[in-house]
Amino acid sequence: MKVRRLFLAGSLAVVLACAHALGAASLTVGTGNDWITMGFGNNEDDGHSFSVFGAFEADNGLAAHLILDGFTDQRDTATRYSTLAFTLSYPITHRLFPQISLTVQPAIGTLLAGTLGLEALQNLLHRILGRDEVYASEAYEGLLAMPVFSARALLSAQSGHQHIEAAITLQAIPAWQRSMDLSLLWSFDRLITVGLGIVCEQSFDDTAVRRRERAQQTGPYLLTRYDSSLLHTSWTIWGQTGFSWGTFGFDPLAFGQTPRFEHSDLSIIGGIYYDLLGYQSRVSGLVYKHLLVQVHYSNGPVAPQSTFRRNIGLWSVGWRWEPRGATSLLSPSLSLLAGAKRYNVLQHIDQGLVDEVHPTIGMEVGLTLGSSHPLIVGPDAYRLAMSVAVHYTLGSVSVPSIHPRWEEIARPLSLLFGLVLYIDHDLNLH
Repeated sequence: MKVRRLFLAGSLAVVLACAHALGAASLTVGTGNDWITMGFGNNEDDGHSFSVFGAFEADNGLAAHLILDGFTDQRDTATRYSTLAFTLSYPITHRLFPQISLTVQPAIGTLLAGTLGLEALQNLLHRILGRDEVYASEAYEGLLAMPVFSARALLSAQSGHQHIEAAITLQAIPAWQRSMDLSLLWSFDRLITVGLGIVCEQSFDDTAVRRRERAQQTGPYLLTRYDSSLLHTSWTIWGQTGFSWGTFGFDPLAFGQTPRFEHSDLSIIGGIYYDLLGYQSRVSGLVYKHLLVQVHYSNGPVAPQSTFRRNIGLWSVGWRWEPRGATSLLSPSLSLLAGAKRYNVLQHIDQGLVDEVHPTIGMEVGLTLGSSHPLIVGPDAYRLAMSVAVHYTLGSVSVPSIHPRWEEIARPLSLLFGLVLYIDHDLNLH
């Protein structure tokens, strides 16, 4: 335990010391979890389960990353293990043509694997979220300490605000694993990124919980990423397994940026809703002029201590109206939407019982708090809105009944109350 604490404290000290000495351009801290599904991933809450991370990048490109990950095998062996990785990297960029560049970024670091006490942290999060706690024995006695070597090559082409990139990342951890990641990415203004990729991995450790983790995060994948001045989120889903992973982080150094927001070209939505049964759902989306693209998703046990796990997603497009130049304390908005809603239920983590998709229509009414933006960070402006949503799903009465609580969850009409964050972006398009 003393060695683990010393390593973690030492790694944090190195990150903070480097950030201070080199004048960090960014310092991001955040967390990752498999419950960020966007309605697609099945949220089995097994395998790769949880992470916390910190990263800094200096003005010259030197970067340090510290990532604590937790892995569990609840199905077969009831075991878990954790990893703590610290890496340093530096990019070397060569401009091939005016709009095309090649960047090679080597990295070196250290990985600790074994018993790192992440069970307490995971169960603390579960208690906060009202989820069942997970207890499992440690898969390894003590700790394994291994060097990490990696290199990333990125070919980037730019046209206005758009970037097309092809990347390859090679990583080697002797006596543990080696991997190759190939990806093709498109981004707009480095704000929104979507991409396709494939991961190939060879492991030198055949422990059961390692096999489960590798099976989840291998093969082809789809990713999305959002990078504003303050907030950074990502989501990845692997096509062969349906496993998904999402992250959320923020950069406290962003508050030091000069405010330069003048008007909104694009708005990003993020929020939390609760229905009348007390179940929580998350919303992510974007607004461009009057066009609304949005995802509602909810997951977790159907009922406390239940072996049934729900994963519900509503993907929709719609029209959003909001008055401009309002001076009142509360500014209204109205959204009309249509889309598809997925009902998914698993039993005992991996046994599929329900997986149906039905058309859905809805209306959402919001009240923005204040007529102006209370917070501006660089080119981004932030505002909060209270929201009431009504969704009606056609044909949901045919969804199989597997639990009395599920019958209430899967009813056609849903009424939700939420708090939504709107991030308005000035992309300097005008």
